[in-house]
Amino acid sequence: MPTRRRTTTAVHDRSTPRRRSPSIAKHPALRIPVERILAERRWVAALVLSFGVSPRDREDVAQAAILAAWIAVEEGRYCPDASVDPRRALLGWLYGIVWRKVGHHRKRAWVRREIPVADPWSVRPEPPRDDELLLDARERLLAVRIAISWLPQRDQQMLARCAVGHGIRDIARALGMPSSTAVRQLHRARRKLRWLLRR
Repeated sequence: MPTRRRTTTAVHDRSTPRRRSPSIAKHPALRIPVERILAERRWVAALVLSFGVSPRDREDVAQAAILAAWIAVEEGRYCPDASVDPRRALLGWLYGIVWRKVGHHRKRAWVRREIPVADPWSVRPEPPRDDELLLDARERLLAVRIAISWLPQRDQQMLARCAVGHGIRDIARALGMPSSTAVRQLHRARRKLRWLLRR
């Protein structure tokens, strides 16, 4: 079967950058415990400080970076090079996350600037953007998941069954305990969870 040869005389411009294919992780994803990330809180806080974030916002930006890192780990986006020291690889990865969070913070900072007006009572606050609402919801969900992971296994099972709509009798039957005991233990598990979320 005859084939057609390309007879183009076009010369590629070397100054034009080549289109790159979408970046694919060269290394497999690695799941690390949240404690590995939390252990670097002081380093993250120092990095946020070095980026010049205002004192009143430093803690918020640092927490947002830590939560974003944990979300990325949960979604399989932490792919370190196995040949690099584990802590060095983690810190390099966290550096990128902190850098992006600081950049996002600076872009949103204009919303918090005070603008004097003649009649303050006539000014209505702007509603939060959808992306901010989504980020807040994801961060709250992650905080709950982390807190639940610190509870004993029995408490986790009770809260999970309650969350999907099982009644006390169903929970008691599934866990092999009297209903009165299930009520007490569920109340205790909720109290522990509230305490962890307030920390």
